[in-house]
Amino acid sequence: MYAAGADARKASIRRIARSLREVRNVASMTAVSVRQLHAGDERVVAQLADREPQTALLADDRTVFVAAFAGEEPVGLAFGYLLPRRRGDAEMLFVYEVDVDEQYRRQGVATRMLSELERVARARGVREGFVLTDADNDPARGLYSSLGGEPLDVVQYEFRYPGP
Repeated sequence: MYAAGADARKASIRRIARSLREVRNVASMTAVSVRQLHAGDERVVAQLADREPQTALLADDRTVFVAAFAGEEPVGLAFGYLLPRRRGDAEMLFVYEVDVDEQYRRQGVATRMLSELERVARARGVREGFVLTDADNDPARGLYSSLGGEPLDVVQYEFRYPGP
C-alpha cells in the first residue's frame, strides 16, 4: 500500500515538473520576437557570429537576415539569399543558415524565423525556395518538413580554390 502511494506521489511530481517546463517554454516563446535585420544592425550579426561576421551583407538587397530576440538579446539567426534566375521566376530564396541558441531550441523560434524569411521573399514576388542540410540532421529535416519542404535526392559537390 505504501509503495503504491509513493508511486502515485512520484507520478504526480513528474506531471507537475512537466507542466512547469511547458509553462516555461510558453513563457519564453512569448518573450521571443522575430524581425528582419537591415543596415545598422551590424552589432546583432556580430553577436551571433562564431567567426568574422560579414556585416556588409546587411546592405545587400539580395540578402535577407532575420533574427530572434529574447528581450534585447539575440538568440537566433536565419539568413538567405534571393538568387536571380535565368528562367522562370525572377528570383528564388536560398536559405543559407538557420541557428538558434541551444536553450531556445524546440520552442518554435526557427519556425518563426523561417516564416519571416518566407514573408520577406513573398513580398518580393518570390514563390519558391530551398535549403540544404546534412542527411543525418534529423532536427533540421523535421523542421523543414513541418514547414512543407519536400526532400530531394541531390548530390552536392564542393570546390576549394587555393589562394595565390
